[in-house]
Amino acid sequence: MKILKSSILLILLTLFAHARSIEDIQKSGEMVIAVYENFPPYSFIKDGKLTGIDVDLGKKLAASLDVKPVFYQTGTDETLSDDLRNTLWKGNLIHRNKADVMFRVPYDYDYLRLTDDYTGELINERVSIRGPYQSERWVIATHKKVIPEFKNLAIFAYHTIGVELDALPDLHLSAFARGLIRENVKHYFKYEDAVKDFLSGKIDAIAGLKSQLEYYLDYNNNQDKYFMSDSIPQVKSKWDLAVAVDSEFRPLSYHIDGLLHEEYENGNIAKIFEKYGVKYQAPIAKTVE
Repeated sequence: MKILKSSILLILLTLFAHARSIEDIQKSGEMVIAVYENFPPYSFIKDGKLTGIDVDLGKKLAASLDVKPVFYQTGTDETLSDDLRNTLWKGNLIHRNKADVMFRVPYDYDYLRLTDDYTGELINERVSIRGPYQSERWVIATHKKVIPEFKNLAIFAYHTIGVELDALPDLHLSAFARGLIRENVKHYFKYEDAVKDFLSGKIDAIAGLKSQLEYYLDYNNNQDKYFMSDSIPQVKSKWDLAVAVDSEFRPLSYHIDGLLHEEYENGNIAKIFEKYGVKYQAPIAKTVE
């Protein structure tokens, strides 16, 4: 049994050892696809199986190359650049495994052009980010009976609002108006706990990603219960998400770009979002002329 386990581990380590070209992926018959661990509605375990928007898109990507998808669930590090390094071009610090592609990476010109303060070199030159497939935004949801709507964050000087610890809404709301509403900003290590408290009425509002709140609140069927803002005032609350690969394999990123554009044009991406109760928001890159 020990020999069998060691053999399986060796196979997995060999499979995940390095990012690969289209030809190598097709030769192996499998594509290693990185998705974030426990991140509904994009990638999460339900009834013992990995599911979600990014998982469904990953399956389409693998099918386009006639290979089997092998999903690599990754956690989050301190920064997105750390995530890209650990997942795509350098490998995990412990097992050095790498994925061929990674979903949910911001497609933002300013981010792509970030440079190191000391060397002046591009921070993300080791990855190619293409195939924008969705735009995302930060929003706030409230119980309509308590807060029918709002236009200014000052209202939370009188109402409680839940945020995930150290996420952008937490930093922004806690600092708003020199701490005016800080006492009413409730921090949660796990976003699911914030959702539970909101649903039970323990807090009056909750801040988070629009897609996540739509999923958790079943918002399409509960718009009579909840108000959802278009954005969070004074926060850059809309950006595109795309797919990243090691920059050494740009032909793969071009293939992904073409495939996702085709799936966008024929409406298949929107259908996947609808499947999970999320209203699809087309990428800014697709809608700005």
